[in-house]
Amino acid sequence: MNQTALVTGANKGIGYETARQLAQQGYTVWVGARDRGRGEKAVDAQSSAGDVRFVSLDVTDEASISRAAAHIEAAPSAHSTPSHPPKVPSRRSLRSPTPPRRRS
Repeated sequence: MNQTALVTGANKGIGYETARQLAQQGYTVWVGARDRGRGEKAVDAQSSAGDVRFVSLDVTDEASISRAAAHIEAAPSAHSTPSHPPKVPSRRSLRSPTPPRRRS
Protein backbone atom coordinates (compact mmCIF):
# COMPACT_ATOMS: atom_id res chain seq x y z
CA MET A 1 0.00 0.00 0.00
CA ASN A 2 1.34 3.41 -0.97
CA GLN A 3 1.08 6.04 1.76
CA THR A 4 1.05 9.77 1.13
CA ALA A 5 2.56 12.49 3.29
CA LEU A 6 2.25 16.25 2.94
CA VAL A 7 5.14 18.06 4.59
CA THR A 8 4.81 21.82 4.93
CA GLY A 9 7.95 23.90 4.91
CA ALA A 10 9.75 20.97 3.31
CA ASN A 11 12.01 23.18 1.22
CA LYS A 12 14.43 23.68 4.14
CA GLY A 13 15.35 22.67 7.67
CA ILE A 14 13.42 20.07 9.63
CA GLY A 15 10.69 19.86 6.98
CA TYR A 16 13.29 19.08 4.30
CA GLU A 17 14.80 16.27 6.36
CA THR A 18 11.38 14.89 7.31
CA ALA A 19 10.35 14.77 3.64
CA ARG A 20 13.61 13.04 2.66
CA GLN A 21 13.26 10.37 5.34
CA LEU A 22 9.59 9.69 4.54
CA ALA A 23 10.47 9.29 0.86
CA GLN A 24 13.20 6.81 1.78
CA GLN A 25 10.59 4.83 3.72
CA GLY A 26 8.41 4.52 0.61
CA TYR A 27 5.93 7.36 1.11
CA THR A 28 4.75 9.56 -1.73
CA VAL A 29 5.87 12.88 -0.28
CA TRP A 30 4.37 16.21 -1.23
CA VAL A 31 6.68 19.13 -0.54
CA GLY A 32 4.37 21.97 0.43
CA ALA A 33 5.97 25.39 0.03
CA ARG A 34 4.88 28.96 -0.71
CA ASP A 35 7.87 29.65 -2.94
CA ARG A 36 7.63 27.55 -6.12
CA GLY A 37 11.32 27.89 -6.99
CA ARG A 38 12.55 26.78 -3.57
CA GLY A 39 9.97 23.99 -3.42
CA GLU A 40 10.89 22.60 -6.82
CA LYS A 41 14.59 22.85 -5.97
CA ALA A 42 13.94 20.78 -2.83
CA VAL A 43 12.02 18.19 -4.88
CA ASP A 44 14.90 17.95 -7.36
CA ALA A 45 17.41 17.50 -4.54
CA GLN A 46 15.29 14.81 -2.85
CA SER A 47 14.19 12.90 -5.93
CA SER A 48 16.81 10.20 -5.40
CA ALA A 49 15.19 9.41 -2.02
CA GLY A 50 11.90 8.34 -3.61
CA ASP A 51 8.61 9.73 -4.92
CA VAL A 52 8.82 13.42 -3.97
CA ARG A 53 6.47 15.97 -5.56
CA PHE A 54 5.84 19.70 -5.25
CA VAL A 55 2.56 21.38 -4.30
CA SER A 56 2.15 25.11 -3.88
CA LEU A 57 0.86 25.72 -0.37
CA ASP A 58 0.48 28.66 1.98
CA VAL A 59 -0.95 27.28 5.23
CA THR A 60 -2.20 30.74 6.23
CA ASP A 61 -4.48 30.93 3.17
CA GLU A 62 -7.58 28.72 3.14
CA ALA A 63 -7.91 28.97 -0.67
CA SER A 64 -4.31 27.78 -1.04
CA ILE A 65 -5.02 24.84 1.28
CA SER A 66 -8.09 23.87 -0.78
CA ARG A 67 -6.16 24.11 -4.06
CA ALA A 68 -3.33 21.97 -2.65
CA ALA A 69 -5.79 19.34 -1.42
CA ALA A 70 -7.52 19.19 -4.81
CA HIS A 71 -4.16 18.94 -6.59
CA ILE A 72 -2.98 16.08 -4.37
CA GLU A 73 -6.28 14.18 -4.64
CA ALA A 74 -6.25 14.47 -8.44
CA ALA A 75 -2.65 13.32 -8.84
CA PRO A 76 -2.07 9.78 -10.13
CA SER A 77 -0.72 7.30 -7.56
CA ALA A 78 -0.99 9.87 -4.80
CA HIS A 79 -2.89 7.51 -2.52
CA SER A 80 -3.70 3.84 -2.24
CA THR A 81 -7.31 3.87 -3.44
CA PRO A 82 -9.50 6.55 -5.02
CA SER A 83 -12.14 5.97 -2.34
CA HIS A 84 -9.71 7.00 0.43
CA PRO A 85 -8.06 10.28 -0.55
CA PRO A 86 -5.73 11.95 1.93
CA LYS A 87 -7.51 14.03 4.54
CA VAL A 88 -6.58 17.68 4.69
CA PRO A 89 -7.24 19.45 7.98
CA SER A 90 -9.45 22.49 8.05
CA ARG A 91 -7.91 25.85 8.72
CA ARG A 92 -9.54 25.86 12.17
CA SER A 93 -7.72 22.65 13.14
CA LEU A 94 -4.39 24.13 12.01
CA ARG A 95 -4.58 26.99 14.51
CA SER A 96 -2.46 26.81 17.62
CA PRO A 97 -4.41 26.18 20.79
CA THR A 98 -5.07 29.23 22.91
CA PRO A 99 -2.52 29.35 25.73
CA PRO A 100 -3.93 29.27 29.26
CA ARG A 101 -4.42 32.60 30.98
CA ARG A 102 -2.01 33.51 33.71
CA ARG A 103 -3.47 34.19 37.09
CA SER A 104 -2.32 37.35 38.81
